[in-house]
Amino acid sequence: MRELFSEVLLAMKSNRLRIALTGFSIAWGMFILVVLLGSSGGFQRGLYKTFHLDLNQVIRITAGKTVMPWNGMDKGRQLKLSLSDAQAIQQSHIQHIQRVFPMAVQSVEMGVGNNLIKLAATGCGDNYLTIDYRVLTAGRDFNTNDLEQQTKTCIINERLSRQLFKGKNPIGQFVTIDHLVFTVVGLCKSSLNEDIELAAYIPLTTMQTVYHPDGMINGINLIVDELESAEHNQHLERELHDLLASRLGCSPKDYKGIVVSNYYEQILSAKKMIAGIGIFVWIIGIATLIAGIVGVSNIMLITVKERTRELGVRKAMGASNDHIITMVLMESVIITLIFGYIGMMLGVGLTQLLDSALGSAVPMFQNPTVNFWPIMGCNCIMVLAGIIAGYVPAKRAVSIKLVEALTS
Repeated sequence: MRELFSEVLLAMKSNRLRIALTGFSIAWGMFILVVLLGSSGGFQRGLYKTFHLDLNQVIRITAGKTVMPWNGMDKGRQLKLSLSDAQAIQQSHIQHIQRVFPMAVQSVEMGVGNNLIKLAATGCGDNYLTIDYRVLTAGRDFNTNDLEQQTKTCIINERLSRQLFKGKNPIGQFVTIDHLVFTVVGLCKSSLNEDIELAAYIPLTTMQTVYHPDGMINGINLIVDELESAEHNQHLERELHDLLASRLGCSPKDYKGIVVSNYYEQILSAKKMIAGIGIFVWIIGIATLIAGIVGVSNIMLITVKERTRELGVRKAMGASNDHIITMVLMESVIITLIFGYIGMMLGVGLTQLLDSALGSAVPMFQNPTVNFWPIMGCNCIMVLAGIIAGYVPAKRAVSIKLVEALTS
């Protein structure tokens, strides 16, 4: 094997220009593929982040005025949701529903001393911040004790904290909400972008005790998953609407009395468009690789034809057909492997450089790097193509009669 490898290297050294040109086409194809995949991935991740396609899918249900009469009742009735409706959805076992979040909204006046601010406070349970696309930055979320004991606790966002506490740490501090004293237990901010609204949250049970003793709520939010198509989404919406229509007393066709807000179909269309971009880039990249493979095939055909007499001499000296085929294949594999790896590393280096240079400065272009395994798979395909490209002319060369090879 060592002697065979030496023979291959000697043959390659005698044809450096040909090897360099062939290797350049392979390296360029792999380089373009890596850069295209990295750029495409960065663009796709940027679109996902810009349009928030990677977040939980939320369905929001609210009650409005009926626009159709039903069972002897006139149209124009204002429907109202209650906690029992949220519990009915939770217990209905409707598919795809992950969790149910009832909520209520109340206009309040919140203040610290004489610093009073009017805003809309949200009554909710634990983990509700994800529904409003906010995350905790300090303190804690509501817990079971807060809801069961109806504690006077609250969570505020950073924008509200700056106006109330002037940069001081609000955790553990007291605020008044309509003359009732609450303790700030959590601080939050938007997970999407900078908060442009003032936001405050209090336990839903506390809000109902103070403001809505009749148990009424303003809306029901649902986190859903595993929806695979627009048909699944429409079926889920119909199930939710029919369930609440029968409970609240309105026509199943009245989509103004019960409003189910869901942007799944728009999200699905956006995801399909982004996936299409990825497929298109793969097609371009593979076409570039094919061009490199064709180049290798042509060069190997020319190489074997030029070396026909040499190969005939080797056969005359006792070299077997397998030895000659292996020698040609090894040359093809070495060229493909070395230059394919060089192109891959140059492409990875450029994408890493772009990632370091841009960072998060361009929202529509995030982390333009490439996953390891797809690129290694392409490199393996290149090597396999190199074997095929070398085998065909080598097999043809050894099939030539010895006299023809020596006299060519």
